Amino acid sequence: MPETKPAPLDIKFAKRFSTNLFSNIVYFILNIIIGLALVPFFLDTLGPSAYGLIPLATSITSYVTLIIDAMNQSVSRYLTLDLQRADVKQANETFNTAIFGTLAIILIVLPLAVGAALYAPVFFNIGDQLYSRVFWLFALVFGSVLIRAWSSNFTVVLFAYNRLELRNYVNSINLGLQVVFVVVFFQIFGPSLPLVGVSYLLAAVASLILAVILSRKVCSYLILKPSLFMRSRFRELAGMSVWLIITLLGIVLRAQIALIIVNKLFGDIAGTNYSLALMWLTLLSGIAGLVTNTFTPMIYSYRTKNDTKGLIHFSVLALRCTSFLMVLPIALVCIFAPQLLTLWVGEEYAFLAPLVWILVVQEIFLIQSACLAPINAAFMRVRVPAFGNIIAGILMVILALTLSSIPSLGMYGVAFATLTATIVLSGGVSTLYNAYVVDAPLMTFVRPMLGSICAFILLSASGLAFTALVSVNSMGMLILSGSVITVLYLGVLLRFVLKKEERNLIRSCLPIFIADKIPPRLL
Repeated sequence: MPETKPAPLDIKFAKRFSTNLFSNIVYFILNIIIGLALVPFFLDTLGPSAYGLIPLATSITSYVTLIIDAMNQSVSRYLTLDLQRADVKQANETFNTAIFGTLAIILIVLPLAVGAALYAPVFFNIGDQLYSRVFWLFALVFGSVLIRAWSSNFTVVLFAYNRLELRNYVNSINLGLQVVFVVVFFQIFGPSLPLVGVSYLLAAVASLILAVILSRKVCSYLILKPSLFMRSRFRELAGMSVWLIITLLGIVLRAQIALIIVNKLFGDIAGTNYSLALMWLTLLSGIAGLVTNTFTPMIYSYRTKNDTKGLIHFSVLALRCTSFLMVLPIALVCIFAPQLLTLWVGEEYAFLAPLVWILVVQEIFLIQSACLAPINAAFMRVRVPAFGNIIAGILMVILALTLSSIPSLGMYGVAFATLTATIVLSGGVSTLYNAYVVDAPLMTFVRPMLGSICAFILLSASGLAFTALVSVNSMGMLILSGSVITVLYLGVLLRFVLKKEERNLIRSCLPIFIADKIPPRLL
C-alpha cells in the first residue's frame, strides 16, 4: 500500500465530458458499421436459419450473466464513492472483494452455462443445423460473456475515474476483434457457427488483458491481493446485488425473452425477421446508453456531497437534453424504416417496417430510465425498482403469449406486449419513484418525458409527410432527406425548445474547436 494518500477523486465532469462523448460516438459508429455489416455477411455465408441462432445465443447469455452484472453495478457504486472520498483502504477492499467474489460466482455459474448450452439445441428451433455446432456456438459465446463479466471489474475502475473513453477502447477492441476473427476464420476454415463462438471467446480474452493494463495505469493504488477479500464487504455488495438481480431479471424478461417467444411460437425464420427489426432498437439503446452512462459518475458525486438539490437540477438538465436529442435518431429510423431495411438486407425485408416502429418507439421511454437509474443505486433504494421490473417482465410475457395468439397479430403481438410493459414501467412507475426518492414533486421527471413524446409525434408526422411528397429510393436521397430533417429539427430544438442553460451545457461539453465554430445565436 502506498504511503502517500491521494486527494479525493475529482471526476472533472465538464472537462472530460467532450472526450467521453467523442469516444462514445466513435464506439457507436463502430457498433453501427459492424452490426449492420455483419448481418448480411452472416445471412450470405450461414443462411437465414443459421443466422437466427446467433442473436439467440447472445441474448440468452443475459440470463447466465445476470448475477455478475448485478454485482458489477453494486461494485461501481461503492468503489466510486470510496475513491471520491480518498478512502484507499476501503477502495482496495471493495476492489478485491469484487474481483475474487465475482470469480467464485463465475465458477458456480460455469456448470449452469454448460448445461444451458447442451439443452439449447433441443429447446430452440434449429432448422437443419447439427446439434454439435449449435452446442459449441452457445457454449463458446457463454464463455466469452463470463470472461467479459469478470473483466468488467477492471473497467469499473475506469468508470470510477470518469475515464469512459478508456472503457470504450476496451469495448471497441472486443468488438473489432470479433469481426476480424470471424472473417479470418471463415476464410480459412469456411463458414461455421462454432467459429463465431471461438471468435467471441478470443476477443473477450484480449479485451480482458487490455482492461487489466488500463485499470492499473489509471489507478496504481488498487492492487490485487486475495487477503483483502472481505466477507463483510461481500455481504454488503451482495445485499445490494440481490435487488439489482431482480431488476435485471425484469429487464431481461422484457428485452430478450421476446425473441425466444417468437422463435418458439413462429419458428426460426420468424425469429430471424424479429431480430432484424430488434437490431434497430439495440443500436438506438446503445447510443442512448453511451450518453446516459456519462451521467452516472456525476450523480454519484452529488450523492457523495449530499447535494440533493444539485442532483435534481443536474438530472432534469441531463434528461431534457438527452431525450430531445435522442428523438431525432429514433424518428429517423421510424420514418425511413422501409428504405433502411431495403438498403441493409434487401427489399424482401421491407415489410418489417411496422415492426421496427413498434420496437423502436419504446426507446423514448427507456431513455428516461437510463438517465435516472443511477439515482436508485446512489440512494440505496433498489427494492421498489426491482419488484417493478420483475412485475413488468411478467406482464410482458403474459401479454406476449396472449396477443401473439391472435392470428392477425402474430409476432407483432409480442412487440406490442414489450412496448406496453416498457410504457408502464419506464414511462410511469420508475419515473415517479425516482422523484419520490429525491423528495421532489412527482411530476419533476415526467414533464421532460412528455415534451420528448410530443417532439417525436411532430417530427414523425412531418417526416412521413415529407416522404409522401418526395421519393426516397436511393442511398443519396436517404442521406439528403435525413440531413434536411436533421437540420430543421435541430434548428427548432436549439432555437425554441431548449433553455439557455441547457444550450450552454451542451456547448460547454463540446470540444473547443467545434464549439468555437457554432454561432452563439444557434447554441
